[in-house]
This record gives sequence, C-alpha cells and structure tokens, in this order.
Amino acid sequence: MPCGLLRRTLSSIGRAAAVYALLFGAVGAWVPYIALYLGSRGLDVGGVGALLALHATVSLLAAPTWGALADGVGDARGPILVAGLLCAAATALLGLSASPLVLSVAIAIVASTFAGIIPMVDSRVVRIIGGRERFGQARAWGSAAFIVVAFATGAAVGRFGPVGLFVLNVPLLAAAGVGAWVLLRMTGPEPASPIQRRRMTVDHAVGQAFAGLSPSRIGGVLRIPRMGLFVLASTVIWTAQASLNGFIALRVAGLGGDATMIAAVFSLGALVEVPLMLSFPRLARRLGAERLIVIGAFAYALRALASALATSPEQIVAASIFGGFGFAFVYVGTVTWVSGAVPRTVQATAQGIATGTTVSVGAIVGSLVGGAIGAALGLSVLFGIAAASYGLGGLLVWAAIVRRGPSAPSAPAAPQAGITVDSPGASERTSTAGASRFAQASNRAAGSRRRAPSSRSSFAG
Repeated sequence: MPCGLLRRTLSSIGRAAAVYALLFGAVGAWVPYIALYLGSRGLDVGGVGALLALHATVSLLAAPTWGALADGVGDARGPILVAGLLCAAATALLGLSASPLVLSVAIAIVASTFAGIIPMVDSRVVRIIGGRERFGQARAWGSAAFIVVAFATGAAVGRFGPVGLFVLNVPLLAAAGVGAWVLLRMTGPEPASPIQRRRMTVDHAVGQAFAGLSPSRIGGVLRIPRMGLFVLASTVIWTAQASLNGFIALRVAGLGGDATMIAAVFSLGALVEVPLMLSFPRLARRLGAERLIVIGAFAYALRALASALATSPEQIVAASIFGGFGFAFVYVGTVTWVSGAVPRTVQATAQGIATGTTVSVGAIVGSLVGGAIGAALGLSVLFGIAAASYGLGGLLVWAAIVRRGPSAPSAPAAPQAGITVDSPGASERTSTAGASRFAQASNRAAGSRRRAPSSRSSFAG
C-alpha cells in the first residue's frame, strides 16, 4: 500500500474510532441500566418488557427511514448530527419522566431518533476507511469505551440511583452526533448523490425518508441474492439477544448482584470484543466473515445456557465472555458481509435493515414474549429458550451465506478484491444490476412526491 494511502487510512480509522467511542460510550450508559431505571419507576417485568418492545417497534420503522435519508443525501453526517442531538434531548426527557404515559412517549422519541444512528455511522465508516475489512479496527474502540462508561455509570447509579445512567448517556449522545459531523468527513471531494445535485430541501428530505418505508425499496434490498434468508437469520439471533440482554440485569439483581456486578456482566463481554474486532480482518481472511457470524451465534448460545444454569451473579459475569465472541463476530461480520453484498447506493438502507430492523423486530418479540415467559416461568427458562434460538439463528446463517459459498463481492479472486477506496474516480461496486436499478427507481419514486420548487423551504446548503 502506498505510504500516502496508508497514512490516510490510519487517519480515517482514528477518526472513526473516536466517533465509535462516543457513540458506544452512550450505549454503555444505557444498555446495562435501562431495565433497572424502568423498574425503579414502579414497572414489573412485564411492564419493563412492554416499554422495551415499544422502543423496538418505533425503531423498526425509524431505522430504514433514516437509512434512506442518508442514502439520498449521500453524506450521512447531517442526518447523524440531527439524530444525535434529538436523541440526547429525548433521553433527558426520559430521565425526568415519572408516569407510565410520559415514560412511553419519551422512550418512543428516543427510539425514533436513535434507531438509525448506528447503521448510518457504520455505512459512513466503511466508506471513509476505504475498505470493509478494516471496519472492525475502528469499531473496536466503541467496545473499549463501552467498558469504561458502563463502570462509570455504575458508580453514578450507585450514588444517584438508576436515574444516574442519564448523567453520561445524554452528553455522550450529543457529542457522538457532533463528532460524526466533524470527524467522518471524506479526505477528498464528497461524491454527489442525485439529490445533492440540487439544493437539499425539507420536502426532499421527507420524501427520501419515507422512501425508506417503501415496500419496493425494502423488497429490492431483500431480493438481493442471499439477503432475504440472512435477514431472517439475523432476526432470530437478535430476538434471542433481546430476551437475554433485556432481563439479564434483573437476573443478576435477583441473585444478589449490585450495580457494579451488572456493569461487569456487560463490560467483560465488551473487553473480549476489543481484540477480536481489531483482529477481525485476519480472522476473516482465514475463516471468512460468513463463518465467523455462525461461530458468534453459537457463542451467544453458550452464554445464554450458562446464564440459565447460573446460581450466582459471578457465574453470569463469567458467562459474558462468550457474549463478547458472539457480538464481535455477529455484528462486525454482518456489517462486513452486507457492505460487500449490496451496491453503495443503498448501503445505509441495507445496513439499517440488517443491523437496525432485524434488531428492532427481535427486540419486539424478545421483549414481549420474553417478558411474558420470564414472568410466568422464570428467567432461567427464558434464557434456556434463548440459547436454543441462538443456535437456530446460527444454522440459518449457515444455510443463507456459508453453505452456498462466499458472496461474489467478497470472493478473493484478486488482491485487494474486498477493498474499495472511496475516492474521486474510484469504481463503484455493485452486487447485481437489478439492485442498482431498484435503487434508482426508488429515488425517482421519492422525487415524484416532492412539491414544486417555489414551495420548498431550505434545509441545508
């Protein structure tokens, strides 16, 4: 690799790593403690599950909407900035909420703004670092920040109660939005999208966002070879994950663990994720990203089974090591595989479906059904069912993308075959001509709903 390109790549990875540190620092303040916070507001296991399901239901619609907007704009930084600032404000409102109605409204707003942030950042990072194989090297620093912030938030929860989670969560969300705008810039001129060739307006943005909910656009992504079955497999895995992660804090507390122990459950897995994500390019070259996803699903299953059989919080903490393998391989593998399976014109939309919509559908089912099972049969039974579901998801991933061999864009037919430098003049890779045609048709459909230029109000220059 030429020295100049190497320096630009390392700089891009560093900038992306800083954004991931802010973003997943915010996640580290939220995920371990949100169930405790909702429980502190007088909700039982079923009530907590219902609000988590509401969060997931709203996210289900919001993720592809933000993705389509980012694809249409071309530069995802603007949507990320807006979403980050709105989410920070909504999360602050949640922290001030007391009644079930206000809690429901606040958590719905949080979901609608946060759902698209991670997929948009993922798609943007893959572009600026110049190669999807290096994605894990940037993403690893998000897991490192998750560990630090989870323990820091545990200290805040110990001092202020469950509401202490918002002390770090709110400012980190806002900082992630601003950081993405400042740091995730292209080193060269930004390639213009069809919408950017004209002045971006409010109704342009609204039309493009609603295009993300178009059945033709979503169906077009799912018709890309192997995507349909892979999305189903991901949904099964994230359903199991929701039924485990949504209630693991309650399980730890029920066995006598405190806030520090809960932080350890989530942080130990994240600690394992860091070296795995940093070494993901080497592992993927040896085993293939597709096989790593399968391995990750079965690692998740081992964690769930161990958590079901645990008799002390320390055993649940130890089992979270398997969760680190699961998340690193399933999440990074998914982003890596999807980025090579779909055309750049629908990257954010596809990532929104693969890592946003599937997580949301899984969270709806996992939270509602998991809450009902946990309340009726106990959390041990719930976690046992989750272990079996993880295994089923792994088998479906095998059938979708491993058994049939690697996808065409990932095939190592030539050196650097899987690396694309997103710079002026770089070739744009597409997996199928049909995928490109459907993306263009979706953009035209979104444009057909816009009003006359005289009635538009300026959104961005």
